[in-house]
Amino acid sequence: MTFVLALVGCADAPTVDMSAAELALDQAQPLASHYAAPELAAAKAKLVRAEQALARDERREARMLAEEAEVDARLAWALAENERSRRP
Repeated sequence: MTFVLALVGCADAPTVDMSAAELALDQAQPLASHYAAPELAAAKAKLVRAEQALARDERREARMLAEEAEVDARLAWALAENERSRRP
């Protein structure tokens, strides 16, 4: 466990956060594109802004936007899953 934490501690934080956001978007995409499109679009837009911030070496901004993108993607998935489960 300590070894894993040490590796994560050494990782490039904004890059790790962007990877997590990309994974959340990939998971949400199939269902959320139908049932939670606005929330999914918000997540995608924030991830694009995070990538742009990272390109400008604005690491704090990139990390914040990537974290928000992940949360938005998870929200989109949850809303979509809830809507899908309510339909016959």
